[in-house]
Amino acid sequence: MVTYDYTGVVEVIGETKAFGTNGFTKRELVVGNDVDSQNKYPNPVLFTFKKDRCSLVDAVKKGDRVKVQFTIDGRRWDGPNGTRYFTDLTGWKIDVLNADGTATEAVPVPQPAEAPVDVDAGDPDDLPF
Repeated sequence: MVTYDYTGVVEVIGETKAFGTNGFTKRELVVGNDVDSQNKYPNPVLFTFKKDRCSLVDAVKKGDRVKVQFTIDGRRWDGPNGTRYFTDLTGWKIDVLNADGTATEAVPVPQPAEAPVDVDAGDPDDLPF
């Protein structure tokens, strides 16, 4: 999986939305031109944070300068009116930056739930087989 970085200023922070009955969630974040950009035209970029990564967006606010680490995802959908293709910029990490581009503090990345450790497992050499 190839990851990319995009640095800019937070323009829009979406609400977390749930889809379907399986607990799938996503949250959108729009990041615009960086503060030192020479581009005279606006260049807002929409990033989608999915599942447990939705909580990363909680640590940023409108106007923050951020660096978003993301991947490019694509999918095909065969519908009644033909085939459509979708492209998504999926956010994996956000760093809130100072004006000079150094990170103020990395937004903590949520860790997947770990399996509970059985402290009464006994001696590993005492196996029943």
